[in-house]
Amino acid sequence: MYSSYILGSILLLFSFTRSANGCKGCVSLDEYNFDKIISRFEAVLVKFDVAYPYGEKHDVFTKLAEELAQNEKLILAEVGVKDYGDKENEKLALKFGVGKDDLPAIRLFVKGKSPVELAKSAEWTVDNLRNLIKDNTDIYIGLPGCLEKFDKLAMEFVNSGNKQKKLEETQAKVAELKDNEKETASIYVKFMSKIVESGLDFVNHELGRLNKILKQGKVNDKKKVELANRLNILRSFSLPKDEL
Repeated sequence: MYSSYILGSILLLFSFTRSANGCKGCVSLDEYNFDKIISRFEAVLVKFDVAYPYGEKHDVFTKLAEELAQNEKLILAEVGVKDYGDKENEKLALKFGVGKDDLPAIRLFVKGKSPVELAKSAEWTVDNLRNLIKDNTDIYIGLPGCLEKFDKLAMEFVNSGNKQKKLEETQAKVAELKDNEKETASIYVKFMSKIVESGLDFVNHELGRLNKILKQGKVNDKKKVELANRLNILRSFSLPKDEL
């Protein structure tokens, strides 16, 4: 049933949209097909922009679109807004609070909810756009360096009243993994052990420590990737905001 639904969605996309300007994995939306496409997916991340977008923000959006192109529950889309001629999509943008001076602007559309805005003050990075989706949906999008099964275990661990037991269960599951996944899984276990010892404050402390190292820029490219992956695994613990 769900496969048929997805197939229908894909066919609809080919019928009503074209590939967005230089944005692989994106679709182009307008005032005629917007509601038809939005209603077909659990979530749609939309960039309202000029008709022929360019620049760093467009590049960031394109990079995320390529990364998430295979996700069946989520799609990234662009709305090109013109302030000349027929002023295509201007009314559509204004409907969601996006004026000429706001372009480019991001809105996340989630079924059954009001659109979520990426704050104007927020830095346009792949991480921030990805986290906007992660924080407002239940869709698994998989941060680089993470394992889906262990992301779910991390969430269960944080919400568990018996973290020691969850730690032991996770340790047992590491043995079931392929060798190339064990090293990553062991990082989850290490973080869980630290939380058992020091409490949830460990996550905040470690996030700050790793971010500080990365900002100093004194590590080589290989180490940067390693630290970035560890940061992503920390985020997978999805701490409630009142516990951060």
